[in-house]
Amino acid sequence: MQPIDFFLRGARLHPDNTAVIDAETGKTLRHNELREQALSLAAALQQLSGKKRPIVATLAGNSIEMLVGILATYACGGVLVPLTPTVVERDIARQHAYARPDLILYDSVYEPLIHSYDGLRICNDTAGALPVAHVLRQHAGAVPERTQCGLEEIVAIKFTGGSSGAPKAVLQSFRCINTMVASLMMVYEFNSNERFLLAPPMTHGAGTFVLPVLGAGGCLIIANKATAARLHQIIDTHQITSTWVPPTLLQRLVEVQSSLHTDLPVLRNLLYGGAPCPARLIEQAIACFGPVLGVTYGLTEAPVIITGMAGELGSLPENRGSAGCVGPLARVAVADNNGQPIEAPNTTGEIIASGDLLMSGYLNMPEQTADVIKNGWFHTGDIGYIDERGFLFIKGRSKDIIISGGFNVYPSDVEDAYLKHQAITECVVFGVPDEVWGERVEMAVVLNQPGALSPEDLICFGKQELGSVRAPKKVHVMDSFIKNELGKIDKRRIVASLRDQDRLEEY
Repeated sequence: MQPIDFFLRGARLHPDNTAVIDAETGKTLRHNELREQALSLAAALQQLSGKKRPIVATLAGNSIEMLVGILATYACGGVLVPLTPTVVERDIARQHAYARPDLILYDSVYEPLIHSYDGLRICNDTAGALPVAHVLRQHAGAVPERTQCGLEEIVAIKFTGGSSGAPKAVLQSFRCINTMVASLMMVYEFNSNERFLLAPPMTHGAGTFVLPVLGAGGCLIIANKATAARLHQIIDTHQITSTWVPPTLLQRLVEVQSSLHTDLPVLRNLLYGGAPCPARLIEQAIACFGPVLGVTYGLTEAPVIITGMAGELGSLPENRGSAGCVGPLARVAVADNNGQPIEAPNTTGEIIASGDLLMSGYLNMPEQTADVIKNGWFHTGDIGYIDERGFLFIKGRSKDIIISGGFNVYPSDVEDAYLKHQAITECVVFGVPDEVWGERVEMAVVLNQPGALSPEDLICFGKQELGSVRAPKKVHVMDSFIKNELGKIDKRRIVASLRDQDRLEEY
C-alpha cells in the first residue's frame, strides 16, 4: 500500500463529494475531478522527468494547484521535497543541491528563490514558462505507471531547521507516511462530512492532514496567507469542522473570537501543534471556542502523531496542557539517564518513540542518525512524563532548538550568519517564552565598536540574511560576554544575567 491509496479509496467511495474548495476564488473540485487531475499530472511528471519515480520539489503557497501537485507526486510513487518560502535563496539552493530534484512545482512569486535551479519547472499559475494548467490539458485522461515499492523506500525528503552548511534532510518512507495517515484518521475520526480548513502552508504541518481528510471522503477548504480575521470568517462561512494551527495563529484567532463571540456549532477540532502553547492561551481558547481544543505532538523525524487528542478530550480540565494520548501506532516512553525506557508513570525523562512512524534517518548523515535513533528508539530531545492514564506532558527540551511560530530555529545557524558581519565580535542566540510565537528568537551581541549598529539595524540584517522566522525579534547589545574557565562564551550565564537585569521580558 502507498499513501495515495488513502485518497484513491476516499474518491472511489465518495466520488461526488466536494473534495476541495478555494476559499478566495470559490473554485471547487469533487473527489472524482481531483482524482482525474492528480493522475493526469502524475503521468506528466513521469513523462517530463523520464523517471517512474521522480523527485519533485515544491515551493508554493496553498492552492488547489499545489494540492494537485502533492497528490500527483504520491500517485506516481515519486519523492516529495517540500521547500519553505520563508528561507532565503541561498538556503533553497543548498536544499536543491542536497535533494537533487528532477523538477520543481512552484508559484511564480517565488521565482527569485530558484535562480540557481536549472532543472524543469512547472508553475502553479500562468506567469511561469510551463503553467500546470497547460500540462494538465496536454495529459488529460492519462494515468501514471504504478510502481511497486517496498514500504521502506523513501517517499519524502523534508528539511528541518536551518541549513547553514549541510542541510539536515529527514527521510520519510512509505511505511512512515502510511502510519502517520492511519493514525490521524483514527485519533481524530475524520469522516465524509469533514470540512477541514488548511490555513498554514501545506508544505508544513497542515499538509499532513491532506490524505487523512480526503481518505475519509471529506473536504479541504484552502486558505493562503489569510489574516486571522479572514480565517475566522472562513470557519464560520464554510462551517469548518476541524483545523490545525500553530499557537501563534491560535492566539490571533482567540483575539478575533473574543471580540465577535461567533457561534460555531459544528467546529469540533481546533487543533494546535508545532510549538509550545502557553497555559493561559489554552484556557483562553477553550473559554472562547468551547470544548474543541485538541493537540498534536510529533517531529519531522516522527511526524505529527507521536501523541495527540481530539478537541473534546483535550478540553477536559485534567488534560489541558497535555500533548495527548500515546498514538495508536506508536510506542512512546521516557528514558532514564542511560537511555533506557522507564516503566513507572509520572517519571520525568527524555521522551522517546519507536515503531513504524519513525523516519529512516537523515540523508547522508549516518552519525547524526545514530545520535538520535538508538536501539530502535528515536530520542526527541524533549523532556516530559507520561501519567498513569497514558497522557504525555512535556516540560521542556534538552536540545538547543528554538521553536518559533511552529518552525525550528537552530541558534548556530543564526549566530553563523551574524558573525559574518564585520561589526560583530561575538553573539549568542537563544529562545524566550512568548505568548504569540511560543518562543521568540533573541540575541545578545558584542560589537567591535560601541554604537556601530543599533538593535534595529541588527534585526534588519537578520531578516535579509535569514528570513523573518529566524531573525531575532530583539537584540541585546552588551559590552562583553561572560566566559568560563576555558575562555569559552558561557551562554547560560549570559542569558541568566540578562534575566537578572530584567532585560528579558517573561510572560
